Amino acid sequence: HRYQLERLIRIDTPQGVDNEGEQRFGYVGSLESVEILEAYTETPEGKRIPVPADQIRTQDVSDDDDGRIFSDRKQKIVIYPQLAIGTKLYVRLDNHQHTPYFPGHFLFDEFFSPRLPVLDYRLVLVHDPKIAVKVVAKPHQGQALLKKLQGFEMTGGQVPAHSEDPQGSIRYEFQVKQPTAMARERAEVESTDFAAWIGATSFPDWGALGKAYQARSRPHSEPDEAIRTLALSLTATATTTKDKVRILHDWVAQHIRYLGVYVGAGGFVPRKASEILSTRYGDCKDHVALLEAMLHAVGIDSSPALINLGDAYRLPELAISNPINHVITYIPSLDLYVDSTAQFAAVGTLPTGDSDKPVIITATGELKRTPRQAPTRDGVRVSSRMSMLADGRIKGQSAMHYRGTYAIDSRQAWHDRQHKDPQNTVDWMLNRNKESGTGHFTYGNPLDLNTEWVVNSFYELDEIANVPGQSAFTLPYGLTMATIFHTSAYRQLTDRVTPFKCDLYNIEETTELKLPAKVAIDRIPTDAFYNEGGIHYSASYTRKGQVLRVSRRLLIDFGKTVCDQADAKLWEKARLAIRRNVRSQVFVR
Repeated sequence: HRYQLERLIRIDTPQGVDNEGEQRFGYVGSLESVEILEAYTETPEGKRIPVPADQIRTQDVSDDDDGRIFSDRKQKIVIYPQLAIGTKLYVRLDNHQHTPYFPGHFLFDEFFSPRLPVLDYRLVLVHDPKIAVKVVAKPHQGQALLKKLQGFEMTGGQVPAHSEDPQGSIRYEFQVKQPTAMARERAEVESTDFAAWIGATSFPDWGALGKAYQARSRPHSEPDEAIRTLALSLTATATTTKDKVRILHDWVAQHIRYLGVYVGAGGFVPRKASEILSTRYGDCKDHVALLEAMLHAVGIDSSPALINLGDAYRLPELAISNPINHVITYIPSLDLYVDSTAQFAAVGTLPTGDSDKPVIITATGELKRTPRQAPTRDGVRVSSRMSMLADGRIKGQSAMHYRGTYAIDSRQAWHDRQHKDPQNTVDWMLNRNKESGTGHFTYGNPLDLNTEWVVNSFYELDEIANVPGQSAFTLPYGLTMATIFHTSAYRQLTDRVTPFKCDLYNIEETTELKLPAKVAIDRIPTDAFYNEGGIHYSASYTRKGQVLRVSRRLLIDFGKTVCDQADAKLWEKARLAIRRNVRSQVFVR
């Protein structure tokens, strides 16, 4: 197929001058060609200044993702002259896709971000009636969002073919206007979940797209003798299917370096499993292909599962590929999903980017959903023992026990810190807790996924109270992470109009603080209990002699991963009550 793009952008801000002076149009060199037909800058007075031919350049796309992507992606770069606020930038180009990603199929989509005004967008789609194409146009979802984007209009649909169209053609015309825009709201989900869009596809449904992926990927997932030998030797002592899955998953996760090589249809087709094993690198598709081959070698069926790795939690009604951008592995006999590109995720746990997402099981075309976070699986428990010295300094130690998604994030963080100055980590963490002092950490191998993940800290804090004498202090945190104190500082937007991601919070904290014998305790904080709308908080404070024991628990579980304004209001109300309690003080003399 081919399309022509005609675009006119008006520069209204200094940021526009910086961001739009060079416009880039990407394409896959082995599948497409792009030709710039016309480009010019139009001054506020109406004068047109053509872009010189030597300022329209073709360039290989530089490696991105920290140098882990190599491809035959190219881009046309248009460098506009004489930019200033008030100028307009025009381009007209022709894109010819001579080789489709999926033979015999066509996909197109355009999403309209609430972030950018659109003065006049027009789409014309003409297709041969022999090709069954579904076309849908949807406005922004939510009355509050539409109210904020005042003046938004989306019109159009199928119209009679024009005389210049090929005989018998089917023609669609659409127009979109969005004169106002809005800033991105904190933690909002991907705009594909709620933004206006126009899509067209020859796939009857998402299952058909999944099966098209399977047809291209499955031949590359056959085990050869080297794969079979390795898989059998690794699982020789395994006694259960899940043990075999765990062993093979962990091997792929830790031995196949993430590196994408996208040539031709490589955005949708993995390399051969034998090549992936021999080179020891690959992207998500390659990880899945090799793991599928190794599982097959030991008698376990699996399937690629197409998914969004990000903050999109819905699929559009048309199979238009967006927002699918990732693939993981599904083992039907265990009803289990694994992601071997998530190097720190043990089998049975998915990173938050894969959790509670729609997936297309390519082997069957089924639409399923990955598990969401759960309090029984994901959380952190922090246990601290501290002693106050005679001058008000604190000496203590803490143990942080992480489970599920909390463990994934913590393992990765500590893996990345291993070769950095540990004092920088100490200073950063204490500063977050509004404290100062010295300390160190101990922990195991972040890549050993078969052991509980525990981080221990040992520290001495500078004075937190002016003793001896009358004083008051909040309970210290020392060298601890993921604390209720920080969670309660995260203010919610209560007038938001877009849905937002609401992760599970599951934090338990116990602290034992021993005070010097000569320090008299006058008052300790009062117990607290809060339970409303999926938010539970409890705190108990007890004293035995000079020892103060504190137990706090915070569980935020709305029963969903995508929340709305009503949930934000509930959280903000709870946050203020929780913050008041965690900031309460111990009075001494």
